[in-house]
Amino acid sequence: MSAAHTHTVPGPALHLNVRAGFVAQGTSLGRWCRDNGVRRQNAEKALKGVWIGPGARRLCARLVEAAGVRQATPGVDLDRGEAA
Repeated sequence: MSAAHTHTVPGPALHLNVRAGFVAQGTSLGRWCRDNGVRRQNAEKALKGVWIGPGARRLCARLVEAAGVRQATPGVDLDRGEAA
């Protein structure tokens, strides 16, 4: 995993950062989800921390990387799902 998403905590801020990252690229979270076969609702739940677990962490990591999010709120290492 790259440093771009080592410290990201699922929650409203991460959701907004990822959405902003896609908008800055001229696309959207919804478009990324359609292009990658991911239900947008699942992506939003994972980013907001409503859906937790290994699958949610993997999806968050993919979204953060694709959106180009550099740093969000420090706290949880998505690779291990624990406090950093």
